Amino acid sequence: MAGIEIGKSKLARRAYGLNDLMIVPTRRTRDATDVDLSWKIDAYGFDLPLVGAGIDRVLSTDDAIAMGERGGLGMIDLEALWAESPDPGALREQIAKIKSAGVRLAASVSPGRAVELVPHAVAAEVDIVVIQSQVISAERVSATSEAVNLKTFIRSLDVPVIAGGCASRAAALHLMRTGAAAVIVGVERTDLGIGAPLATAIADARAARVRHLDETGVYCHLIARGAISTGADVAKAIAVGADAVLIDASVLLADDHDGDELIGNLREAMAACGYTDLKSFQRAEVVVI
Repeated sequence: MAGIEIGKSKLARRAYGLNDLMIVPTRRTRDATDVDLSWKIDAYGFDLPLVGAGIDRVLSTDDAIAMGERGGLGMIDLEALWAESPDPGALREQIAKIKSAGVRLAASVSPGRAVELVPHAVAAEVDIVVIQSQVISAERVSATSEAVNLKTFIRSLDVPVIAGGCASRAAALHLMRTGAAAVIVGVERTDLGIGAPLATAIADARAARVRHLDETGVYCHLIARGAISTGADVAKAIAVGADAVLIDASVLLADDHDGDELIGNLREAMAACGYTDLKSFQRAEVVVI
């Protein structure tokens, strides 16, 4: 594909956000009640392709339970819990309270604190570990300090790991090769002038997933992260190639029925386009508007 010339010495690609796309209906429609929104990561299945985190505020234990009861995956902030009470026993109590409700739980930590805090979360029997930051790489290089090697660290754990975020095919492929069960796609640091529109980032990571599947026979899930707050946003992210999306849990748990509308709109979009499951919906045609 030809690049866009910037002056006489630099070429750039055109990239697209979710708002730049529309999903094209097929020759058939489906009944919305026939649509299955479930997805599975490692051995864990969920009714909704939604990972709920505390973005505007820290996700409480009650929020994590409610997220699981709605059918999504709640993701607590391990560093925030540790800052509140830096004690392994207190952390075990918090996680045990959530797990006693019969829901699955993910715990998120930055790469810089992973070696310190993840063992406590694993000992507390968290289901999934999430190692994330705005920008992450499989191996951080530093001339002044020792950095965690994600490939070595992830492969040492007995729980599935989600790692991210990334915004390119190369970065996604390297994260997949660490042994991560899923990769978070989406980088937007406008303050630093870096990032990529989400639709293009997902599509690039999808290409990495195909390469990784060819190499290993292992399917690595993609979790889209960005400005996603409606059913239409979720639908477009999945149509481009995501398996699930990371959202602010408050959107799904709000008392004003925004969560019901999000789920309902996603279901209706899939039905109107003729798809009854998420995997087939990833093959939907999209157009740039």
